Amino acid sequence: MSLRELYTNEIREFVDSITVLVNNREFPRAIDLINRKLDTIKENKLAEDYFLKFELAGFLIDIGHDSRREEPVLQGLEIMLAEKDEVMDYIWIGSIEYNLGNAKDTLFKIQREKDNFKYIPKNITYLLEAKNHFWRAYKFEMEIKKEFVPHLITNLANSLSSCGRIAESLQFYDLVLKKYPEFPQANASRSNELIWLKNISLGLTQNLVYQAKIGYDTASKATDIPGWMIEIWRNKSTFLANVLKEMEFDESSIHIDLEETKKERESHSDCRIFSIENYLTLSEHALYCACIRARRDELMICIPHSPFSAEYIPLMEKTLNRLKSEFSLARLFYFFSIYDTSNAFKTYEAEVMFSELYDNEYLGTDSELLRTSFRLCFGILDKIAVAICRLFDLSDKREPIYFEKFWNPKNKKSQKQSTRWERINSVENISLLALYSQAMDLNSEQGEWSLFKSWRNSLEHGQLILIEDEDFEDKFSINDNPNLVLVSKKYFIEKTLMMLQFTRSAIFNFVFMVRNEANNYKPEKEGEPSKHTFNFKNDSEV
Repeated sequence: MSLRELYTNEIREFVDSITVLVNNREFPRAIDLINRKLDTIKENKLAEDYFLKFELAGFLIDIGHDSRREEPVLQGLEIMLAEKDEVMDYIWIGSIEYNLGNAKDTLFKIQREKDNFKYIPKNITYLLEAKNHFWRAYKFEMEIKKEFVPHLITNLANSLSSCGRIAESLQFYDLVLKKYPEFPQANASRSNELIWLKNISLGLTQNLVYQAKIGYDTASKATDIPGWMIEIWRNKSTFLANVLKEMEFDESSIHIDLEETKKERESHSDCRIFSIENYLTLSEHALYCACIRARRDELMICIPHSPFSAEYIPLMEKTLNRLKSEFSLARLFYFFSIYDTSNAFKTYEAEVMFSELYDNEYLGTDSELLRTSFRLCFGILDKIAVAICRLFDLSDKREPIYFEKFWNPKNKKSQKQSTRWERINSVENISLLALYSQAMDLNSEQGEWSLFKSWRNSLEHGQLILIEDEDFEDKFSINDNPNLVLVSKKYFIEKTLMMLQFTRSAIFNFVFMVRNEANNYKPEKEGEPSKHTFNFKNDSEV
């Protein structure tokens, strides 16, 4: 029985009436009724009272979101924070974190719409906190309860989108739509993200516009969505239909195109299909389509229709080549260790023997491929950090740079370190913000995925042991050693895939960051022609 089922008929009718008022945007009346009810349940004693108070706080947050007013959001957030410890006995922690995430996300959106707001790291505190709440809720629901919650995953994707993390947000929208193809919020949000991808990547295809239009069409067919929201989605669909006409798009042949795409997808190698299905490609087109254009990692900073003149482009392209090379190896090692049972590495398995210690450790070629795949990701991220410092002149020549903590150094030992945070916040580049957001996820002090960094340190400098099965008898008590870090094989496999997806996102963000800077680049002297114009040809093209 859910707690809502404990409500009296009178309370159920009251909640239903608030729902109607909010959906009809009659916010003042809804707030008045909510406050009157809150006054009657100030002294919480019953479980249903706690639940009702939390639900009413959620209504206040929704009202603040739809009306773009801070006051009801702050009131709802205050109630939730005050009652958080008490309601844990009655409400799942995942639900609590989800609601706190909605509140912080709404406060950020209201802040973002104010005059002179700048999309820089020091201005996204609410957004980062919202993202962390959604991450905690996601981990709880998926790892503890083993439940798939589409609203939660969609809101997590929305917060990643607000951070500029396009590759990850599209991944999570797709995750929802694979299970719930008609889910309106995910359809509309994915369409929004495709249009944003067009803006940030400086590229446009008919396929992208058509998919965005279909997403709005599907979302607008929902029957449980407020009418004003449906109208917005329909207007966006109409606008994109006109764009497609201008692009001379033939919608009558779309079924043929879909069949061709399916055939082209099946023509990819097993490893490529694996990469597409698991969001591990470095192809802009593969972010939303699996056709023949997704067959290679053709991601580049320079694009054919937009040559750049900034003198740093060759160095950044060289860095990207290194990132792609190392990432492709990390991805291949993961594929070999998990999916390819006939890879050449297994030829040498019989040449190595291990002592039988009855400690259940996962050893051998597959284990080392998996562990190396995980470790390579951190080297890639650190190289991105070094490239950021080079692009914006943020570091000293011999300064060690680490992705998750270089942004605002604690012990500042030089002028560049002292002014780094100020310098970073003088650059308004959404993809630089995306990379900062990712770094905060791994940060040991506040990151929701700081565990990954500790694993990496144990792999490099200690002993991280992968265990085949957690239910086993350690005959010699070897694994009781406090210097060992024990991780189940299954869990490490899941998180290594997540680390690869995270790193892939960082590579995209790096490319978009440099592309954005180059697009806005101006020679030192106005009117002076640039010495170079870079428009590199992809080596894979003929």
